[in-house]
Amino acid sequence: MRSKALLLPFSLPLLLSLAMLPAQAHSEQPKQDDWEDAWGEPWEDDWDSEAPSPWQPISGFVEGALGTRLQSDGAGLPRQTLGEARARLESGYRGDTLRGDLRADLRYDDVVEGWQLDLRELSVGFGLGDSVEMKLGRQVLTWGTGDYLFLNDLFPKDWQAFFSGLDDEYLKAPVNAIKASYYGSHANLDLTWLPRFEADNYLNGERFSVYSPVVDGPVAPGFEADEPSDEALAARLYGQRGSAEWAVYGYWGYTGSPEAVDEQGQPSFTRLNAYGASVLMPLGPGLWNLEGAWHDLQDQDGTVAGVPADKLMLLTGYQMELVSQLTLGVQYQWEHLTDYSQWLAAQPYPDKQPEQDRHLLTLRLDYRALQERLTLSMFGFYSPTDQDVYLRPQIGYRHDDRWSFAAGLNLLDGKHNHTFFGQLADNSNAWLRIRYHY
Repeated sequence: MRSKALLLPFSLPLLLSLAMLPAQAHSEQPKQDDWEDAWGEPWEDDWDSEAPSPWQPISGFVEGALGTRLQSDGAGLPRQTLGEARARLESGYRGDTLRGDLRADLRYDDVVEGWQLDLRELSVGFGLGDSVEMKLGRQVLTWGTGDYLFLNDLFPKDWQAFFSGLDDEYLKAPVNAIKASYYGSHANLDLTWLPRFEADNYLNGERFSVYSPVVDGPVAPGFEADEPSDEALAARLYGQRGSAEWAVYGYWGYTGSPEAVDEQGQPSFTRLNAYGASVLMPLGPGLWNLEGAWHDLQDQDGTVAGVPADKLMLLTGYQMELVSQLTLGVQYQWEHLTDYSQWLAAQPYPDKQPEQDRHLLTLRLDYRALQERLTLSMFGFYSPTDQDVYLRPQIGYRHDDRWSFAAGLNLLDGKHNHTFFGQLADNSNAWLRIRYHY
């Protein structure tokens, strides 16, 4: 009896519809011409065409990569800096109201001797009304105007990938986040919430030796600092006025690398609030950018040993095409440590601390030939205050839509062993990558 009672509400509309069919058939009996029109081209088109699938085709690549030091390491690390076999899988979903993205790498790393599954992206996105877009899950986040210089882009970076010769894609590491984007008529707003802070894949002595003031030289302990379990938040308000693109940034979280030292003398993370702004606009034959940031750390009075000083940063750059297929990019970055004398007096190794003002210059040259299948590139960092340098020459060749090859050098040197690039002098290396797309 219960099954019949459940069927009753659905049976009544069905019976009424069936009862109306004869009357409709009698009153709307089509003529011969109507039948011919009904079975004309529109019906044929419906039968011949199929709605496209919302599922994206599976694609990806397999890649082998090798790298070796150009000299022995003072801390005793092996010569090999890169040894990877990697397989990428990509797919996605594009529905009317929902979209999803998947990018996953399965790789074997011969340097650390282990298999790893890296989820570059596993996210879902959808709209809320006409002006808001949501994206949830694992994703790569980035903003700012710098070329390899990050003043306001404080999302995780993979510095081990950067210095070992992996593709530039891997410099920006994925993170679990919820991103809300509002698109307005005059300005747009991005709000990004990280439920748990995620650090950089920083240099920790596992693959590349780093400087330690305790021994006044390179060490390779392979340390792992305890990551905070707190959340992090980032925001960007941006828009366009005429031909100029402007943005205002905010970040509330932690430093990406363990730049502080705790009471036990171990590397640790410190809280960081950052505020900044940028502008990007055409100027002459090229593009000019200006970006500034204020990094406010947890040490409010600058008297806590082992905590970095607050920092004011300014970046300006210009890029243009010199001749056909040859582009030039230059940048200048200034860093100023505030309350410097007071901060320096509180540090355990004051003679190994950075100068109050650091100047950094970069140069990029890119040349493309053979219908852009061949790419020659040079990127260089030079700090006249630190007196250190980092050069990244490389060559890339795309044989066809399947095969591509790349090779290059990471050349590091400096007058002092405690500056950022100078500490990595024993880590200069050469690398080679071969990739097959499917």
